[in-house]
Amino acid sequence: MKIEVLESTENKLKMIVSDVNYAFLNSVRRTSMVEVNTMAIEDVEFFKNTSVLYDEVLALRLGLIPLKTDLKTYKVRSSCFCKGKGCNSCQVTFSLEATGPCIVTAGDLKSSDPKIVPIYPDMPLVKLASGQEVKLRAVAILGKGVEHTKWSTGLFTYQHYPEINLNSSKIENAEQFVNACPRKVFSLEGKKVKVNDILKCNMCKYCEELFEDAVTIKGVENKFIVTFESWGQLPPKTIILEALKVLNKKLDLVLEAIE
Repeated sequence: MKIEVLESTENKLKMIVSDVNYAFLNSVRRTSMVEVNTMAIEDVEFFKNTSVLYDEVLALRLGLIPLKTDLKTYKVRSSCFCKGKGCNSCQVTFSLEATGPCIVTAGDLKSSDPKIVPIYPDMPLVKLASGQEVKLRAVAILGKGVEHTKWSTGLFTYQHYPEINLNSSKIENAEQFVNACPRKVFSLEGKKVKVNDILKCNMCKYCEELFEDAVTIKGVENKFIVTFESWGQLPPKTIILEALKVLNKKLDLVLEAIE
């Protein structure tokens, strides 16, 4: 397997992966998205809520706030020495007190651990009119996206690396051909059409439909463009590495069963 990293940022990893198949990439995709632990709010206790939102609706919004996650410090409740009762090793508590008029945001949550905070503090939760109040306590725990989407890590996509073959003699109007591509894959070099950025091509084949015989597009076998965008709880590299650990454990179980 060969890997060429095209882009690596805080929340995005894009790369070209060669000599692999769909089955392998799909296993990594599914595991990365729903089998890696992240922190999210699970329990909410309301002391006062006179806002326009019911307790259940506001609790749902709180649960969907992406939180920074520390896998080294915290354990999953089921494997914690407190046996799931809840302690500082398996949960983080948040408090919120707000009185209108104001817009309550994720940044208004006060965390018991300064490392576990909302990633997007400006995310709005509820608008309070004059005299309306919200007072609550919330508990965040580690979980997996397979249990609930609030623990999902991000979005993992892949597609075949495109192979584009141009037949210049069949292109009567070069400018029209270039402008027809919605992804701006092609450009003009003088009066000739050239492939400007092959990585933008998602193989929609719209150009093939409009200009028959002028262009053919197909995917390169066992070569893919892979993109992973995390919601921010963990860096993309960490998520993929954790996913591979989960896959290895599952494969070990298969080997043990066979033996």
